[in-house]
Amino acid sequence: MSTSVTHPIATQPKPNGQPAAALPKPDGDFYQVTDCLSEAERELLKRVRGFMEAKVAPIINQYWADDSFPFDIVPGIRDLKIAGLGYEGYGCAGGSTLLAGFAAMEIARVDSSCATFFGVHSGLAMGSIFLCGSEEQKQKWLPPMARLEKIGSFGLTEPLVGSGASGGLLTTAKREGDTWVLNGQKKWIGNATWGDVTIIWARDLADNQVKGFIVENKHTPGFKAEKIEHKMALRVVQNALITMENCRVPEENRLQVDTSFRDTARVLRMTRAFVAWEAVGCAMGAYEHALA
Repeated sequence: MSTSVTHPIATQPKPNGQPAAALPKPDGDFYQVTDCLSEAERELLKRVRGFMEAKVAPIINQYWADDSFPFDIVPGIRDLKIAGLGYEGYGCAGGSTLLAGFAAMEIARVDSSCATFFGVHSGLAMGSIFLCGSEEQKQKWLPPMARLEKIGSFGLTEPLVGSGASGGLLTTAKREGDTWVLNGQKKWIGNATWGDVTIIWARDLADNQVKGFIVENKHTPGFKAEKIEHKMALRVVQNALITMENCRVPEENRLQVDTSFRDTARVLRMTRAFVAWEAVGCAMGAYEHALA
Protein backbone atom coordinates (compact mmCIF):
# COMPACT_ATOMS: atom_id res chain seq x y z
CA MET A 1 0.00 0.00 0.00
CA SER A 2 1.25 3.46 -0.82
CA THR A 3 1.41 6.68 1.14
CA SER A 4 1.84 10.05 -0.56
CA VAL A 5 3.61 12.90 1.17
CA THR A 6 4.26 16.47 0.10
CA HIS A 7 7.73 17.24 -1.16
CA PRO A 8 9.21 19.56 1.51
CA ILE A 9 11.19 21.64 -0.98
CA ALA A 10 8.04 22.36 -3.00
CA THR A 11 6.49 24.12 0.01
CA GLN A 12 9.48 26.36 0.78
CA PRO A 13 8.75 30.02 -0.11
CA LYS A 14 11.19 32.06 -2.15
CA PRO A 15 13.18 34.79 -0.33
CA ASN A 16 10.69 37.41 -1.59
CA GLY A 17 7.84 35.55 0.05
CA GLN A 18 6.46 34.15 -3.19
CA PRO A 19 5.73 30.37 -3.38
CA ALA A 20 8.38 28.27 -5.08
CA ALA A 21 7.71 27.11 -8.60
CA ALA A 22 6.17 23.65 -8.78
CA LEU A 23 8.71 20.90 -9.16
CA PRO A 24 8.46 18.62 -12.20
CA LYS A 25 6.73 15.30 -11.73
CA PRO A 26 9.25 12.94 -10.11
CA ASP A 27 10.73 10.26 -12.32
CA GLY A 28 12.18 7.24 -10.55
CA ASP A 29 14.39 6.48 -13.55
CA PHE A 30 16.91 9.07 -12.44
CA TYR A 31 19.79 7.04 -13.90
CA GLN A 32 17.91 6.97 -17.24
CA VAL A 33 18.48 3.24 -17.58
CA THR A 34 15.67 2.88 -20.10
CA ASP A 35 17.79 4.84 -22.58
CA CYS A 36 19.54 1.51 -23.17
CA LEU A 37 16.46 0.34 -25.06
CA SER A 38 15.27 1.03 -28.59
CA GLU A 39 12.46 3.44 -29.31
CA ALA A 40 10.04 0.53 -29.91
CA GLU A 41 11.02 -1.06 -26.60
CA ARG A 42 10.55 2.22 -24.75
CA GLU A 43 7.13 2.53 -26.34
CA LEU A 44 6.25 -0.92 -24.99
CA LEU A 45 7.31 0.13 -21.50
CA LYS A 46 5.23 3.29 -21.88
CA ARG A 47 2.17 1.13 -22.59
CA VAL A 48 2.91 -1.05 -19.57
CA ARG A 49 3.29 2.02 -17.35
CA GLY A 50 0.09 3.54 -18.71
CA PHE A 51 -1.87 0.37 -18.05
CA MET A 52 -0.53 0.00 -14.53
CA GLU A 53 -1.24 3.63 -13.65
CA ALA A 54 -4.71 3.74 -15.22
CA LYS A 55 -6.10 0.27 -14.48
CA VAL A 56 -4.18 -1.12 -11.52
CA ALA A 57 -3.11 1.76 -9.27
CA PRO A 58 -6.66 3.00 -8.56
CA ILE A 59 -7.93 -0.41 -7.39
CA ILE A 60 -4.99 -2.38 -6.03
CA ASN A 61 -5.03 -1.16 -2.41
CA GLN A 62 -8.53 -2.54 -1.91
CA TYR A 63 -7.48 -5.92 -3.28
CA TRP A 64 -4.49 -5.83 -0.92
CA ALA A 65 -6.83 -5.18 2.00
CA ASP A 66 -9.18 -7.95 0.86
CA ASP A 67 -6.34 -10.46 0.29
CA SER A 68 -7.74 -11.14 -3.18
CA PHE A 69 -6.65 -11.06 -6.82
CA PRO A 70 -8.03 -8.58 -9.42
CA PHE A 71 -8.97 -11.03 -12.16
CA ASP A 72 -10.42 -8.20 -14.27
CA ILE A 73 -6.91 -6.93 -15.07
CA VAL A 74 -5.81 -10.19 -16.74
CA PRO A 75 -7.32 -9.32 -20.18
CA GLY A 76 -5.51 -5.97 -20.06
CA ILE A 77 -2.19 -7.66 -19.36
CA ARG A 78 -2.91 -10.08 -22.19
CA ASP A 79 -3.51 -7.18 -24.58
CA LEU A 80 -0.09 -5.72 -23.70
CA LYS A 81 1.42 -8.86 -25.30
CA ILE A 82 4.27 -9.07 -22.82
CA ALA A 83 3.92 -12.69 -21.67
CA GLY A 84 6.99 -14.62 -22.73
CA LEU A 85 9.28 -11.60 -22.97
CA GLY A 86 12.77 -12.90 -23.69
CA TYR A 87 11.54 -16.09 -25.43
CA GLU A 88 11.49 -16.33 -29.21
CA GLY A 89 8.76 -18.22 -31.02
CA TYR A 90 5.73 -20.16 -29.80
CA GLY A 91 3.59 -17.02 -29.64
CA CYS A 92 5.86 -15.49 -26.99
CA ALA A 93 6.64 -11.79 -26.82
CA GLY A 94 10.32 -12.25 -27.68
CA GLY A 95 12.78 -9.43 -27.11
CA SER A 96 15.74 -9.30 -24.77
CA THR A 97 16.19 -10.33 -21.17
CA LEU A 98 16.88 -6.67 -20.42
CA LEU A 99 13.49 -5.67 -21.83
CA ALA A 100 11.82 -8.36 -19.72
CA GLY A 101 13.53 -6.93 -16.65
CA PHE A 102 12.40 -3.39 -17.44
CA ALA A 103 8.82 -4.62 -17.88
CA ALA A 104 9.06 -6.19 -14.43
CA MET A 105 10.37 -2.89 -13.12
CA GLU A 106 7.40 -0.98 -14.55
CA ILE A 107 4.85 -3.41 -13.11
CA ALA A 108 6.51 -3.45 -9.67
CA ARG A 109 6.70 0.35 -9.72
CA VAL A 110 2.92 0.31 -9.15
CA ASP A 111 2.42 -3.03 -7.39
CA SER A 112 4.90 -5.74 -6.48
CA SER A 113 2.16 -8.37 -6.15
CA CYS A 114 1.19 -7.93 -9.79
CA ALA A 115 4.86 -8.16 -10.73
CA THR A 116 5.12 -11.43 -8.79
CA PHE A 117 2.02 -12.83 -10.47
CA PHE A 118 3.48 -11.97 -13.86
CA GLY A 119 6.97 -13.20 -12.99
CA VAL A 120 5.72 -16.57 -11.79
CA HIS A 121 3.61 -17.07 -14.91
CA SER A 122 5.83 -15.61 -17.63
CA GLY A 123 9.22 -16.20 -16.04
CA LEU A 124 9.14 -19.37 -13.98
CA ALA A 125 6.29 -21.41 -15.46
CA MET A 126 6.71 -20.49 -19.12
CA GLY A 127 10.49 -20.42 -18.68
CA SER A 128 10.50 -24.00 -17.38
CA ILE A 129 8.71 -25.21 -20.49
CA PHE A 130 10.82 -23.03 -22.79
CA LEU A 131 14.12 -24.29 -21.36
CA CYS A 132 13.25 -27.84 -20.30
CA GLY A 133 10.33 -28.87 -22.51
CA SER A 134 10.34 -30.82 -25.77
CA GLU A 135 9.35 -29.19 -29.05
CA GLU A 136 5.92 -30.78 -28.73
CA GLN A 137 5.48 -29.45 -25.19
CA LYS A 138 6.50 -25.94 -26.24
CA GLN A 139 4.04 -26.00 -29.13
CA LYS A 140 1.24 -27.24 -26.89
CA TRP A 141 1.64 -25.06 -23.81
CA LEU A 142 3.49 -21.83 -24.61
CA PRO A 143 1.04 -20.23 -27.10
CA PRO A 144 -2.00 -20.38 -24.76
CA MET A 145 0.18 -19.27 -21.84
CA ALA A 146 1.46 -16.33 -23.89
CA ARG A 147 -2.19 -15.38 -24.49
CA LEU A 148 -2.90 -15.82 -20.76
CA GLU A 149 -5.51 -18.41 -21.61
CA LYS A 150 -3.57 -20.79 -19.37
CA ILE A 151 -2.03 -19.42 -16.16
CA GLY A 152 1.08 -21.09 -14.79
CA SER A 153 2.68 -21.72 -11.40
CA PHE A 154 6.08 -22.98 -10.29
CA GLY A 155 6.15 -25.66 -7.59
CA LEU A 156 9.62 -25.98 -6.10
CA THR A 157 9.47 -24.67 -2.52
CA GLU A 158 8.51 -27.20 0.17
CA PRO A 159 7.34 -26.76 3.78
CA LEU A 160 10.36 -28.49 5.33
CA VAL A 161 13.02 -27.93 2.66
CA GLY A 162 12.53 -24.46 1.16
CA SER A 163 13.55 -23.88 -2.45
CA GLY A 164 17.32 -24.54 -2.30
CA ALA A 165 16.49 -28.19 -2.48
CA SER A 166 18.53 -30.03 -5.13
CA GLY A 167 18.59 -33.73 -4.24
CA GLY A 168 16.96 -33.01 -0.88
CA LEU A 169 13.45 -32.54 -2.28
CA LEU A 170 10.93 -34.51 -0.25
CA THR A 171 8.33 -34.59 -3.03
CA THR A 172 8.83 -37.86 -4.88
CA ALA A 173 8.09 -39.18 -8.36
CA LYS A 174 7.76 -42.87 -9.17
CA ARG A 175 7.30 -44.13 -12.70
CA GLU A 176 4.65 -46.76 -13.37
CA GLY A 177 4.59 -47.53 -17.09
CA ASP A 178 3.60 -44.36 -18.95
CA THR A 179 2.51 -42.63 -15.74
CA TRP A 180 4.37 -40.87 -12.94
CA VAL A 181 2.99 -40.94 -9.39
CA LEU A 182 3.80 -37.79 -7.38
CA ASN A 183 3.60 -37.56 -3.60
CA GLY A 184 4.51 -34.65 -1.34
CA GLN A 185 3.80 -30.99 -0.58
CA LYS A 186 4.76 -27.60 -2.01
CA LYS A 187 4.29 -24.29 -0.20
CA TRP A 188 4.05 -20.59 -1.11
CA ILE A 189 3.22 -21.44 -4.73
CA GLY A 190 1.92 -18.26 -6.37
CA ASN A 191 -1.06 -18.47 -8.79
CA ALA A 192 -1.70 -22.13 -7.93
CA THR A 193 -5.05 -21.59 -6.20
CA TRP A 194 -6.68 -20.51 -9.47
CA GLY A 195 -4.20 -21.19 -12.26
CA ASP A 196 -4.27 -23.94 -14.85
CA VAL A 197 -0.85 -25.62 -14.79
CA THR A 198 1.86 -26.00 -12.17
CA ILE A 199 5.43 -27.04 -12.88
CA ILE A 200 6.14 -29.55 -10.10
CA TRP A 201 9.72 -30.48 -9.31
CA ALA A 202 10.10 -33.89 -7.67
CA ARG A 203 12.83 -36.38 -6.85
CA ASP A 204 12.74 -39.52 -8.98
CA LEU A 205 12.91 -42.51 -6.63
CA ALA A 206 14.68 -44.57 -9.31
CA ASP A 207 17.77 -42.38 -9.81
CA ASN A 208 17.41 -39.72 -7.06
CA GLN A 209 17.47 -36.95 -9.69
CA VAL A 210 15.10 -33.98 -9.72
CA LYS A 211 12.63 -33.97 -12.61
CA GLY A 212 9.97 -31.50 -13.71
CA PHE A 213 6.32 -32.23 -14.48
CA ILE A 214 3.54 -30.18 -16.05
CA VAL A 215 0.57 -30.79 -13.77
CA GLU A 216 -2.88 -29.68 -14.89
CA ASN A 217 -4.31 -28.31 -11.67
CA LYS A 218 -8.00 -28.80 -12.32
CA HIS A 219 -7.88 -32.14 -14.08
CA THR A 220 -5.39 -34.16 -12.06
CA PRO A 221 -6.76 -36.41 -9.28
CA GLY A 222 -4.69 -36.27 -6.11
CA PHE A 223 -3.65 -32.63 -6.65
CA LYS A 224 -5.00 -30.15 -4.06
CA ALA A 225 -4.11 -26.44 -3.79
CA GLU A 226 -5.23 -24.60 -0.63
CA LYS A 227 -4.96 -20.83 -0.27
CA ILE A 228 -2.51 -19.60 2.38
CA GLU A 229 -4.37 -17.02 4.46
CA HIS A 230 -3.32 -13.98 6.53
CA LYS A 231 -0.11 -13.11 4.71
CA MET A 232 1.74 -9.92 5.61
CA ALA A 233 3.26 -9.23 2.18
CA LEU A 234 2.36 -9.74 -1.48
CA ARG A 235 -1.23 -10.20 -0.35
CA VAL A 236 -2.67 -9.87 -3.85
CA VAL A 237 -0.71 -12.95 -4.98
CA GLN A 238 -2.73 -16.06 -4.19
CA ASN A 239 -0.19 -18.48 -2.71
CA ALA A 240 -1.04 -22.12 -2.20
CA LEU A 241 -0.10 -25.06 -0.08
CA ILE A 242 -0.13 -27.90 -2.59
CA THR A 243 -0.64 -31.47 -1.45
CA MET A 244 -0.13 -34.38 -3.85
CA GLU A 245 -1.38 -37.80 -2.85
CA ASN A 246 -0.78 -40.42 -5.54
CA CYS A 247 -1.07 -37.64 -8.09
CA ARG A 248 -0.81 -39.34 -11.49
CA VAL A 249 0.84 -37.45 -14.34
CA PRO A 250 1.38 -38.88 -17.84
CA GLU A 251 4.91 -39.31 -19.18
CA GLU A 252 4.04 -36.85 -21.96
CA ASN A 253 3.78 -34.16 -19.25
CA ARG A 254 7.27 -34.79 -17.87
CA LEU A 255 9.62 -32.02 -19.01
CA GLN A 256 11.52 -34.02 -21.59
CA VAL A 257 14.77 -32.03 -21.65
CA ASP A 258 15.05 -31.86 -17.85
CA THR A 259 17.35 -34.50 -16.34
CA SER A 260 18.51 -33.11 -12.97
CA PHE A 261 18.39 -30.15 -10.60
CA ARG A 262 20.93 -28.43 -12.86
CA ASP A 263 18.08 -27.85 -15.30
CA THR A 264 15.88 -26.47 -12.51
CA ALA A 265 18.73 -24.11 -11.67
CA ARG A 266 18.86 -22.94 -15.30
CA VAL A 267 15.28 -21.71 -14.94
CA LEU A 268 16.10 -19.99 -11.65
CA ARG A 269 19.18 -18.30 -13.12
CA MET A 270 17.21 -16.99 -16.06
CA THR A 271 14.59 -15.37 -13.82
CA ARG A 272 16.76 -13.91 -11.04
CA ALA A 273 17.42 -10.70 -12.99
CA PHE A 274 13.65 -10.29 -13.29
CA VAL A 275 13.37 -10.33 -9.49
CA ALA A 276 16.17 -7.78 -9.14
CA TRP A 277 14.41 -5.43 -11.56
CA GLU A 278 11.24 -5.82 -9.49
CA ALA A 279 13.17 -4.44 -6.51
CA VAL A 280 14.29 -1.47 -8.64
CA GLY A 281 10.66 -0.86 -9.58
CA CYS A 282 9.60 -0.91 -5.93
CA ALA A 283 12.27 1.69 -5.15
CA MET A 284 11.17 3.86 -8.07
CA GLY A 285 7.54 3.73 -6.97
CA ALA A 286 8.42 4.58 -3.37
CA TYR A 287 10.56 7.52 -4.51
CA GLU A 288 7.84 8.90 -6.76
CA HIS A 289 5.14 8.55 -4.11
CA ALA A 290 7.32 10.24 -1.53
CA LEU A 291 7.81 13.28 -3.78
CA ALA A 292 4.25 13.42 -5.10
